[in-house]
Amino acid sequence: MYKILISITALLLSIVILQFANSTIAPTVVLIASRSGSATGVVGLIPAIYGLGFVIGCFLARKLMKTIGHIRSFSLAAAILTSLTLLMYISDNTLGWMIYRGLMGCAIAIIMTCIDSWVGSVTPGEMRGRVMGFYSMITKLAYVGAPALLSVSITISSNALLFSLLLFSISLIPVCLTKLPQPSLGPRITTSFETLLRDVPSAFVAVFILGLTNTAVLNLLPVYGISVGLPQSDALFLLAMAHVGGLTMQWPIGYISDIIGRRQTLVIAFTVSTLSALAMVYFNTTNIAFAATISALWGGFALSAYSIALSHAIDRSKREETVNVCATMLTIWSIGSIFGPFAGGLIMQFYGASLLYIFCLIFHFTAAMVIFLRILTSKRRNEVRELDDPATAEVLWPKNRPLS
Repeated sequence: MYKILISITALLLSIVILQFANSTIAPTVVLIASRSGSATGVVGLIPAIYGLGFVIGCFLARKLMKTIGHIRSFSLAAAILTSLTLLMYISDNTLGWMIYRGLMGCAIAIIMTCIDSWVGSVTPGEMRGRVMGFYSMITKLAYVGAPALLSVSITISSNALLFSLLLFSISLIPVCLTKLPQPSLGPRITTSFETLLRDVPSAFVAVFILGLTNTAVLNLLPVYGISVGLPQSDALFLLAMAHVGGLTMQWPIGYISDIIGRRQTLVIAFTVSTLSALAMVYFNTTNIAFAATISALWGGFALSAYSIALSHAIDRSKREETVNVCATMLTIWSIGSIFGPFAGGLIMQFYGASLLYIFCLIFHFTAAMVIFLRILTSKRRNEVRELDDPATAEVLWPKNRPLS
C-alpha cells in the first residue's frame, strides 16, 4: 500500500492545493452574496449553477482526456480556474459570479475525473477502499483548512479570491512533474447511466443522494449557522468541523469497507448521518460545542460515503473502464448537486433554517433503506443460484444418501 501512496504523491499534492483554493471560494461567494442582501434562494442558486457546470465538465472530461491525456487536461482546467478567479475578483456582480462558478464547476469536474480515474486505475482491488479512503482523506485537508482559515478572519473579503488564484496556479506544479504513467483509456468513450444502474444500483443511488444532500448542507451551512443565531465565525466553524469529521473517518471507513463490504459500509454511513441530522434538528444547535460535535459526526459519515460508492463501482468494472466509470459517477453526483443547494435554499427561505437537515435526513434514510434491501435481495438471489447449481445440490442432497 505504501508503494502505491508514494507513487501518487504528486497527484495528491496537486489536488489538495487545488481543492483548498476551491473550498476558499465557495463559502466566500455565498457569504458575500448573502451579506449583500440577496435572498437565500438566490444564494443557493450560485452553487446550483456550479453543479450544472460540473455536469457538463463530466461529459467533456472523457473526450478531453482521450484527446490530450490526463496531465494536459488537468493543466488546461487549472488555467481556466485561475482566469475565472481573477474575473471574480474584478467583478462583484452576483449574476456574473453565477456564470463564473458554473464554468469553474466544469473545470473542477475535469480535474476530479483525471485524479479519480488515475488513482483508481493504479490501485489493486483488495486495497482500493483504503487507498481511495486515504486519497479522499488527504483532499479533505483542503476542505477543513479553507473554512478554518476563513473562520478566524475578521471579515470575508475579496482578498480570499486572490489567495485562491495563487493556489490554483501552484497546483499545476506537482502534477506536471509526476512520473506516474497515465492510465489507458478503453475503446468506449462513455459508460451509460443505464449500465451503472443495472450493474451497481447501490452505488448509483448513493452517489446521487450524496450529490443532492451533501452539497446543500455544505454550501448553506454557514447561512444555516447565522440563521439560528450563531456569529459568522461559529457558522464557518460548523462547516470546518463537518470537514474535520470527514477527514477523520475517511480512511477508517475505507478500511472497514475492505473487510465487511462496500454496501454494508454505505448502510452504516447513511444511518449514522441520518441520526446526526436528526440531532441537529431537534436539539439546541446554538450551543456551539454540541453543534460542532454533531456536525463533525455528520461529516464523518456523510462525506466519507462517496469514495466507498465509487470503490464499489470500480470493483465491478474492468480496468480499462475506470475513467468512464469515474466520470459517470461524478456526473450522477453533480446532477444531484444542481438541485440540492437550490432546493435547500428555497426550503430554508420559506420554512426555516432547520429544514435544511430534515431535507438531508429524509434522503439519507431513503438511501440506507434502498441499499439494505439490495443486500437482502442479492443474498437471496445468490442462495437460489447456489441451490440451482448441480455441484451444490449434490453436496446438500447426495443422490446415494440413505433415506432416514
